Amino acid sequence: MIGSREWISRVQDIISESKQNGDNFSNNSDKIETPSYFEEVLKQGKKISHLISHIWLEQDKEAAQELDGYFKRANTEKGKEDFKKLLMATKETEPDKYNLLDKIFKENTHLYLPIFHPDDAKFFEFRVVFDKFEGNISDIQPNGKITITIPYPPRPEIFDDIDEVNNTTVEVKQFTVIKQSELREWLKPDLDKDYIFEANPYIPVTSS
Repeated sequence: MIGSREWISRVQDIISESKQNGDNFSNNSDKIETPSYFEEVLKQGKKISHLISHIWLEQDKEAAQELDGYFKRANTEKGKEDFKKLLMATKETEPDKYNLLDKIFKENTHLYLPIFHPDDAKFFEFRVVFDKFEGNISDIQPNGKITITIPYPPRPEIFDDIDEVNNTTVEVKQFTVIKQSELREWLKPDLDKDYIFEANPYIPVTSS
């Protein structure tokens, strides 16, 4: 996702308080109708976390490996631009990258893409860090852009606690970093819900 869990929780509180006070982020007759900037940022962060989780699960191994390469090359001169195009891919602007992401998101692709709108390309730069589980958003830089730092830590061991035959979760008594059931629950496509980050700190969050 985009930022620390503490920051995300605070933003959720602010949004909730504003709605309770009758402040509507969409607009009435005298205002331009626009979604909340912060709600959009939280949603974009969740999309990125879901993308990383899908890569880790490797349900489509070939697509996961290709996407893994985008993250690992994201800080290189050529890879930086390719990574930005991936995050802003639409069927019209970047069909190959869109189709690659479609292999991951499948029937929910329409909910996830584009992760960032192509019109926002001029406002954002992205960098990837490999030693953190939380990301951040910079202040506006002298060039007028905001840098979004995305965490892409090494894939931890994912404990398979799913009984596929009986479609049940197996009780786990030993220590685990991440259970497969946790990832599956996190990957439910409820992007408009309050479930903005997974409680397990080893599932990356990107926003502060």
